[in-house]
Amino acid sequence: MQSLKNKKNSLVEMKIDVVPIPIPASAGCPLQKMERQSVSIRKIETLGKDLFEPNKTIVSEKEENKLYQTADLYSESLPLEKLIPMLTAADLTLRLNAVRTGAQSSTTCLELKTGILADLIEKQQVDERNEKTATVSIDTSSEIGEMFIGVKVKRGQHYISKLDYEVPTAHDKRMHV
Repeated sequence: MQSLKNKKNSLVEMKIDVVPIPIPASAGCPLQKMERQSVSIRKIETLGKDLFEPNKTIVSEKEENKLYQTADLYSESLPLEKLIPMLTAADLTLRLNAVRTGAQSSTTCLELKTGILADLIEKQQVDERNEKTATVSIDTSSEIGEMFIGVKVKRGQHYISKLDYEVPTAHDKRMHV
């Protein structure tokens, strides 16, 4: 594996959003459920503090890929052990965004399902830095890249600490204007 080179500030921000689990438009969504979800979203965002704020990135090149790494670690404000039940109770999920700046630039979005977070807690061992990592991608669209969710384990609780994005350089160039 080649080492990272040319590390520098980038024009990409990583952002996590709390959103309703996507459903077909034909299924409809009762007004009461939408109101309950809105209340839950506001509560989760308040508890999560900076977890739901845009986070600037540092970019480096690795072989034929660009790696965008969050410049700042997220605070330990909302453990996954509390977040997962809040999301599932209100039929919510997390949307991971790599937001490219520029008038006509594109954003890459992936869904981080609660099942991935639960597996991270229950099935994965911590590394030497007391961290765990989950990968989110779309199997049929590998050209859009992968996002990596870094989780810090502290006092038996799991906290999202970083969100990184690796994308083929050729695809990334097409997404910036």
